[in-house]
Amino acid sequence: MNYIIHSSALIGLSYLIYRFFLSKETFYHLNRWVLLSLIILSFTLPFITVPEHLSFKSASFDEVVTTPPHSVAPNYETLEEEHVITKKAAHLSASESTTNKAAFNTSLDWQSIVLYIYILGILVFGIHFIIQLGVLLYRMIKYPTVEVDDYKIIETDKKHAPYSFWNRIFMNPSQYNPDTYLQILKHEQVHIKGKHSLDMLLVELLVMLQWFNPFAWLYRKAIDNNLEYLTDNNMLNIGEDREVYQMNLLKVSTPNMPTGLATSYNQSFLKKRILMMNSKKSTTKSGWKYLIIIPLLAITVFSFNPIQPKETIISDTKPEIDLNIQNQIQTKIQIQTKNDFTKGVWDAEVGGGKLCIMFRSAEPLKRSFWSTTRCYEPSFFANFPKGDKQKLVITREAGTLTFIGEFENGLGDGRYTFVPDMTFNKALKQYGLQADESDMVHCFFTDFDTTYLTYLKKEKLDISQDDFEDIIHKSLPLDKLKMYRKELEKLGYQSYTMEEISKLNLFNVDIPYINFINKVAGNKTSLKQITKAKIHNLSPEFINSYQKKGINSLSLSEYMKLSIHRVTPEFIDSFKEAGYSQVSVREAQNLKIHNVTPKYIQKYKNAGYKNITLKEAQNLKIHNVTPELIDSYKKLGYPNITLQEAKKLKIHNVTPELIKAYKKSGQPNISLQEVVKLKIHNVTPAQAKVASNYSKSKNKDKNKKSSSTNSMGYGSSDQQDPNDFMKGFIALGYKNISIDDMISLKIHNVTPEFIKRYHDAGYTDIPLEDVVALKIHNVTPEFINSFKKAGYKNISIDDAKALKIHNISPELASEYEKIGYKNIPLDELKSLKIHNVTPEYIQEFKKTEFGNLPLDEIVSFKIHNVTPEFVQSFRDIGFSNISADQAKGLKIHNVTPEFVQSLKEKDKNISLEQATRIKIYF
Repeated sequence: MNYIIHSSALIGLSYLIYRFFLSKETFYHLNRWVLLSLIILSFTLPFITVPEHLSFKSASFDEVVTTPPHSVAPNYETLEEEHVITKKAAHLSASESTTNKAAFNTSLDWQSIVLYIYILGILVFGIHFIIQLGVLLYRMIKYPTVEVDDYKIIETDKKHAPYSFWNRIFMNPSQYNPDTYLQILKHEQVHIKGKHSLDMLLVELLVMLQWFNPFAWLYRKAIDNNLEYLTDNNMLNIGEDREVYQMNLLKVSTPNMPTGLATSYNQSFLKKRILMMNSKKSTTKSGWKYLIIIPLLAITVFSFNPIQPKETIISDTKPEIDLNIQNQIQTKIQIQTKNDFTKGVWDAEVGGGKLCIMFRSAEPLKRSFWSTTRCYEPSFFANFPKGDKQKLVITREAGTLTFIGEFENGLGDGRYTFVPDMTFNKALKQYGLQADESDMVHCFFTDFDTTYLTYLKKEKLDISQDDFEDIIHKSLPLDKLKMYRKELEKLGYQSYTMEEISKLNLFNVDIPYINFINKVAGNKTSLKQITKAKIHNLSPEFINSYQKKGINSLSLSEYMKLSIHRVTPEFIDSFKEAGYSQVSVREAQNLKIHNVTPKYIQKYKNAGYKNITLKEAQNLKIHNVTPELIDSYKKLGYPNITLQEAKKLKIHNVTPELIKAYKKSGQPNISLQEVVKLKIHNVTPAQAKVASNYSKSKNKDKNKKSSSTNSMGYGSSDQQDPNDFMKGFIALGYKNISIDDMISLKIHNVTPEFIKRYHDAGYTDIPLEDVVALKIHNVTPEFINSFKKAGYKNISIDDAKALKIHNISPELASEYEKIGYKNIPLDELKSLKIHNVTPEYIQEFKKTEFGNLPLDEIVSFKIHNVTPEFVQSFRDIGFSNISADQAKGLKIHNVTPEFVQSLKEKDKNISLEQATRIKIYF
């Protein structure tokens, strides 16, 4: 119980930390991992024990009382009072140190009741969790699925907000226009790629374990909200227009939300999402808010966690107290999870030679609303009396169904009740099947009776409970079961499940259709695939339309994808007529998905892009680059803008208004590439204006902080003083800062304060490109001063860069000083480092006959790899007196002992100088 309270308190503290410190920060990705980490820490920190000298609480209440091994167990039958052992509490009175056994048990029972209530709550919310998963799985099975790349679209026919779970997107495509539909897909793809379902599963587990804790519910909302902020931010980063995106949020907004496990496109906090999208981006100055988490959690550990216990030995005359509850309370909990089908309302209509009746709950606005439709022969209602509020009673073995209402001229509605027949229920139990009242209703709908059971027994079909539920819920009549079994055997299907047959019947898959699909596939296709083809309306007429066009080599899967996206041969032909003769089926499918038509492409051709490819058109559609947008760029002075450039501008949210603002800021000839760079690195028009035109008065500058900045979507906090950044550089003497310099300064986070540190160290008038180089290589004034302290007084900026690049430190100079080389010039020190002439190398070199050479000669030996072994190889063939210059010359000109030896065979008196000249010239 203590652990539950402790972990609950930590969840509360974690939420308060996020709420008051982190919730307004725009580090959404970091916030995500902080929120998830705090959940894990909240459940693990209580297990940590703290040493007594570190704990903030007294150890007097944490000692463990143990009994020596030889202690005698007391006789509990003669004990009228339990002996309560206190820890370091001898000052308590005798009346306070004993307690009545009955009172003790009462307290223990109270704790047990609380514990069982807690467990009951976990069971309830656990079942709710499983139901949510079941609902999602049911929808995956019920509705058609469209596979696109690495995710799947579940196309429902209900009015609800789009949402995603794992790699599936649930939405009703008929609710949205193509542009909105595409944006929804992109939004949900961000959820899928970010694996946001894992967050939702973890937080649902948190709520299940801490259902009583209000902070757990607030924590779930915080995680859900942050995922939406994170997704919104990613959408804007990949080039979505801020205003268009926010307008689409308003369009799609609906209160009909999905299950708690799903990440949804819409939330009730829509206004807050828009405010967060428009808010100023957080800076690294906010880092202290994240660091504060560590001390706060540490305080809780040292204040509330158990300390390492001390053991106190108690006399063997003390009774042992067993605090374990011996008699466990066992409660059987039954949760009703199914809808009540035994009563409700009905609507009936005759059409297509069938009487179809919709049965549904009487309260459609409740969350438990349900409906199901069954079709019968019209004779089913043959005896329905004429007139209003009439009554029709139909009895089958499963029970009696009473219709009350009106049915005339093939239309009717009313209410119904169902009374199950318990005799038939017993017959089901004898067969090993369980059926509640709602199942009995479905038995009635399907006419599942003793005749059905007799057939199953006769055919030795030992159906499971799941098979039974498939039969009655998917309405598989006995005659259809017999037909499918007989015909499937003829077709060679020996192994199949009752669920597969039920789905064949549910989706009206007949035997001719099975033969047709097998013919298309060229082999015996699984019943699951055949049902899927039927669901997606893959018809013989559709396939014949392709075969008439000479497209005969497609697989069943390819045909299904074409059918799903309604890609017809006429659609492909329309592109061929537009001049695209080589259009693959895959290309046509992608064009259809993104709603790219020849008419759409023609708009670009009319705008001057005659050679636009299908791939380019598709990408332009994806990123919502319109001919009108391109024309607006042309009017700004970019008549030769390419489609690739237009797409890049859209991706980075470079609007015509933003370009106008840069032009007004003193950059009239700015190129599109430069605009994109400025936008990427967040150089605002106001900052560019200050850099290019600081000579104007401050008041004039303030007046010219125009609405062009606002039109770019910068928030009010951005506009407090966007000029400060560039003003700082101008104040340091940098009057004419180019666009490339501005971008470079932004990229490498070079600030005026960074340059001031060099001014304070005596380095003024440093070119900006050198300042950037200093920042890139992390050359600090402190680094330069460390060399000055070592005796190198006149260090230039170039020297400092070279020293840092080659990782040369004052400590290295001191290492050479230890072996006798004092005051080595910086250039020579760099040469030693570059050529890896280490103090250890020099010490070994001094042991050779050339040990007294100056440092530059030693470096030369190292550069040319003149080793003692190389010199010795010439001594071995008779040249004992070799100078340093000779040794280097031999190595430089690749004169080897073998070469000299070959010359000596012709002239025994040949010298090394002669051998070198022969090598050079011959």
